[in-house]
Amino acid sequence: MFLRGFRRRTGKPVPELVTLFRSTIDGGRQVHPIAADFLEHFMDGAGASRRMSPRWLRSFRVIKKAERRNQRRFERQLAREAKLLRDGTSTWFHDRWDARINAFIGTELFYVSRMSLLRSEGSFVLNRAGAEVRVSGTVRHHWFDPYDWDRGRWVYIPRHGFVPIAVGRELVEADEARNFLMESRHVQTLRGTSLDRPWPRRGRTAFAWSSVRTKHR
Repeated sequence: MFLRGFRRRTGKPVPELVTLFRSTIDGGRQVHPIAADFLEHFMDGAGASRRMSPRWLRSFRVIKKAERRNQRRFERQLAREAKLLRDGTSTWFHDRWDARINAFIGTELFYVSRMSLLRSEGSFVLNRAGAEVRVSGTVRHHWFDPYDWDRGRWVYIPRHGFVPIAVGRELVEADEARNFLMESRHVQTLRGTSLDRPWPRRGRTAFAWSSVRTKHR
């Protein structure tokens, strides 16, 4: 849990702050191994970006909800485009959506990335034959968040209590740690149909999403 703090600096010597974070890494490996690994990279990684496993990231409900939010946005757009398409014609559609993510307190994702962004970029082809429009396309999801520390706040870390976030900022200023970019990418395909029906019956639209297996690097 993050709380507003009154001190913008810890007032403690840098070696003591280094010891605090090193002990946090050692003590957190059994409880939150991914969070401990990323904190260690913050201390040792010289600022190199880190690619996160899509499988681990998508195991959190808040990530899947953000993904579904962007999927629904594409689906609504494609349904509108399908209605405008004339018989025997086709069209290409491209767009991008961003979904902001706030991790739930107490989850391991919270200790890795409290606030992040999922950017979904999609390209689709629509073909109409009579009353039916067939849709196919690909969406590339890019999750990212800078791993950095803000001043003037505190975070509760199991076994360590409330730790001022200013610790991380002071370690960066002392060149004992480096901020870095966390990111993850995965690809999905979409297939669907939009069927026009004469009034008073309503049209019907159906979409199916599938994940593309890619090697995590």
